[in-house]
Amino acid sequence: MRAERLAKLRGFCRPWYHCVSNSDKLIFGAGTRLQVFPKVKDPNPTVYQLRSPQSSDTSVCLFTDFDSNQVNMEKIMGSEGSTVHKTNSTVLNMEILGSKSNGIVTWGNTSDDGCEYTFNETIPFASSLEISCNAKLVEKSFETDINLNSQNLSVIVFRILLLKVVGFNLLMTLRLWSS
Repeated sequence: MRAERLAKLRGFCRPWYHCVSNSDKLIFGAGTRLQVFPKVKDPNPTVYQLRSPQSSDTSVCLFTDFDSNQVNMEKIMGSEGSTVHKTNSTVLNMEILGSKSNGIVTWGNTSDDGCEYTFNETIPFASSLEISCNAKLVEKSFETDINLNSQNLSVIVFRILLLKVVGFNLLMTLRLWSS
């Protein structure tokens, strides 16, 4: 039977060991597992802790610029009886600076939700005195881009012009049909 099949396939594959059929299956290995770990050059981890001005029971921590092996996720727990929520480690893409870094955000119902004890080494802890995160201060320093404003204005003008043209054509078409 095998000789008959080989006779039919003679033009396709000459020696029998080059032919592939149901009986001669190609079996590959188990495959390759690829794991990609972001490598942050010269990690300089920083913790930013924000506290609610109304309540001392709520705080948010932002961990930035750390190496994946440097952070200890089990230590982001908070004290006993507190509830701490955390995001997974995320790569923050900072296009303006042309760099990427790791970041984690945690928030909890205590004033200290493990912000200081997260990393395996001593890190600079950005206190609220050094770096202020006040929405009013950000609003004062906010500047708009002149090119962006002119582009938005031109888009609005073109939309109004398009509506006028469509309305005029509709009006003229209705007048033509009525006469």
